[in-house]
Amino acid sequence: MEQPRTSRFGATGRVTANIGSRAQAYAMINYYQTRTFSQITPLNFAGQTAAGGQIFVNNPLLLPVYVCPRSTVGACDATNGTLNPNNPFAAQGEQARLLLRYDRPRETFTNAQAFRYTAGINGTFGDDWAYTADITKSHVALKVTNKNYLFASHIVDVVNDGSYNFVNPLANTEAQRDYVAPVNVNRSSSDLWQAQATLAKSFFQLPGGALQVAVGVAYRHEAIDNPSANPPNNDDPSERYYSINAVGVEGSRNVKSAFFEIDAPIIDMLHLKGSGRYDKYSSGQKNFSPKLEAEFKPIRQVKLRGTYSRGFRIPSFNEAFGLPTTGYITAELDPSDPAQAAFIAAHGGNAYATQQYTYGLTATGNPSLKPEKSRAFTAGIVFEPTSRISFTVDYWNIHIKNLISNVDYSDVINQYYANNGVVNVPGITVTPGLADPDHPGALPLLGDIAYSFENANKEIASGVDISALARFNFGSVRWTTKATASYLQKLEKIIGGVVQRYDGTLSPCDVTSCSGAPKWRGTWQNTFDVGKASISFTTYYTGSYDLASTDYGGVKGDCANNVGVSVVTYSDGTPVKCRGPKFIVTDMTAGYQVNERLNLYVNVLNLFDKKAPFDPSAAYSLYQYNPAWASSGFTGRYFRVGAKVDF
Repeated sequence: MEQPRTSRFGATGRVTANIGSRAQAYAMINYYQTRTFSQITPLNFAGQTAAGGQIFVNNPLLLPVYVCPRSTVGACDATNGTLNPNNPFAAQGEQARLLLRYDRPRETFTNAQAFRYTAGINGTFGDDWAYTADITKSHVALKVTNKNYLFASHIVDVVNDGSYNFVNPLANTEAQRDYVAPVNVNRSSSDLWQAQATLAKSFFQLPGGALQVAVGVAYRHEAIDNPSANPPNNDDPSERYYSINAVGVEGSRNVKSAFFEIDAPIIDMLHLKGSGRYDKYSSGQKNFSPKLEAEFKPIRQVKLRGTYSRGFRIPSFNEAFGLPTTGYITAELDPSDPAQAAFIAAHGGNAYATQQYTYGLTATGNPSLKPEKSRAFTAGIVFEPTSRISFTVDYWNIHIKNLISNVDYSDVINQYYANNGVVNVPGITVTPGLADPDHPGALPLLGDIAYSFENANKEIASGVDISALARFNFGSVRWTTKATASYLQKLEKIIGGVVQRYDGTLSPCDVTSCSGAPKWRGTWQNTFDVGKASISFTTYYTGSYDLASTDYGGVKGDCANNVGVSVVTYSDGTPVKCRGPKFIVTDMTAGYQVNERLNLYVNVLNLFDKKAPFDPSAAYSLYQYNPAWASSGFTGRYFRVGAKVDF
């Protein structure tokens, strides 16, 4: 298979003009294009249509004894048909089961184009009144082309009329291939435009400085048109593709906003700031979100700071109106569980029951969702013993209620295998997977879990951010070093009174695609400036994490409990890994300012060519490494050389 490919192109233009002596206007245009290509394994001709609506199952796929023209009405037999050339048992009057993959991998091409237009004016008038007025419009067009995805009803057609050569697939023409796997092209777009204006002025003097007030208004329109590439078809469920996700959404809304900010330097040691924003949506939601900030500096070297705010988020278009969207999860049955051991025994301990399998997780929009509301506060200290050295420590805490989330399905797998496919979880619909070819009468593996989004009880997150900065001069060389670290103290979700704890684990899978929430992350940057030249080295650190997927029923710290959920095993049942690996990578950037208009630069990403560590549990076991934290290790050392010219 070919490696995934990505190409990018961008262009920007800006014009600025002075309007009299107290105003300046500007206009800017941006264009970006990104193309990608990827491949995955070929599909099996015996399969089923993707999740969403009524599913059509083409399994088992039997080659008939006789084949007839597609226009034939009624049964096909010796009176109106010919022996099936694809069926080696046709002469004996027996059907043959087809177990064959298409001989071409699935390919996906994307072409995303983004256009952005911005214009505005800012200036002053009267007694130091300051104003800004801006308008922005953006349009994103996405074209997705899927090739070599099988179409269910066309598979039935060629099986019944013998027009596709299953014995020697290479003998098929492109026209025959286009029939069984027609190219799927889907186009979607999103649009946004916003107009905003602000007015600000400094008023009377306080002991610490001038009281400043700013007010503003905004109007925003946002819309999305993303038709499904494989929409449900309950009138004829076979008229759909295998595997192509049914995802799709369409909607638009307008938002009216008004906001303010007051900056009050009460005294030299105490600085207060207050702001607020009122938003009213055409879909019916409205909210006022306040924020308070305070800084207290008892001595020059020490500053205490804190914030308190309340937030508001209405459901996204996908959460409220989205068509079925399916993510696929790799799992494995746990032979230490009595119910799953019985399932394995019912299938004779074959590969169907003992190897990894994939089930779908299908979410559908819910127009009855309530908005999320949040409360957040921070508290921290800044210590600057000299003008060249500083340290900061900040604690943060976020509490979200009415969290928009999935239904708690952590017990679905246990119920499915314990109750012969019957699951009793409110809001959940379960579909069995494809039958075992060797034991077609036995319970199939779990196929799909479907639900609509709901408002969970709440989510709580807290942590600590730390930074240190120092600057030193050694003759003509200036060295700047900065280190940052983030510690995730708590990340948990409460659904139906049940606590799911995520920090330090592979979860939350539904939000991070099983890339995890490591406790520790950090960076260390060192920059050296010499005249017009500079070079910088930045090291990124991501800590290890427990491979428990707690939102799928796993238990942190209990490796054996996570077998079959997110921990993969060797053939003897021994876990391959119980913890995800840490990852450290370093990037280098260098630049030279030739003159005021020309800057030359070179970037070397993953300078030491660090390889992505083996992590068979991350990202649903699709890649064998963690693409969220170690993607640069998969790409390898990467060079980028360029020049920036200002006209």
